[in-house]
Amino acid sequence: MNLNAHSNNIVSLKRSNSLLAVACVVMALTIAMMAISSSSKHERIVIVPPGLSGSVEVDWGGASAEYIKSFGIFYATLVGTISPKNVTYVADRLSSMTTVNSYSVIRKRLLSLALDPQFVNSGSSVNFVSSEVVYEPERKKVFVIGESRVQSGYGEVKITPIVYEMDIEILEGRPVVMLLDNYVGTAPRTAKWILEHPPVKKDSQ
Repeated sequence: MNLNAHSNNIVSLKRSNSLLAVACVVMALTIAMMAISSSSKHERIVIVPPGLSGSVEVDWGGASAEYIKSFGIFYATLVGTISPKNVTYVADRLSSMTTVNSYSVIRKRLLSLALDPQFVNSGSSVNFVSSEVVYEPERKKVFVIGESRVQSGYGEVKITPIVYEMDIEILEGRPVVMLLDNYVGTAPRTAKWILEHPPVKKDSQ
């Protein structure tokens, strides 16, 4: 047996193993650094959703006006289109799109309607049809104007003009409703509307 050759092979093998270990450490550090860098960067996504004529942009903390407006229409339609059979489903769907404080109020209102014997036994349904959407980026508000159509089990339809007013923000890349309000009419309470309709002060007696 050639002991010198055998010894040289062992030394060479140890040297190769040492180099391989160093290479593995370097690769692990490189991958870790790339992962940290990737997680700290939030890329902007540009898409063209069905039903929209142009592209929309969404990033970690903001989105284009068209995206926010389309989400506002979707949210208002979801809230405003309910029946005794789907009201629980609608309430559950809203949980991931609404802040905790606002969601608890909205859910309570929807479920109280689901427990209303007159609403349940009449076979009625409520359908919201949007006709216009207004976006105020300065106040992060979306106004969805349309009609609330209440159809009774007898086929009668009652139409009421209504406005859904929402505060919408992009949190961690997804739209979230911070506040929801609705009122009868066709005039959204924009900043301009508020200036033109100051609150009436009551005369003190």
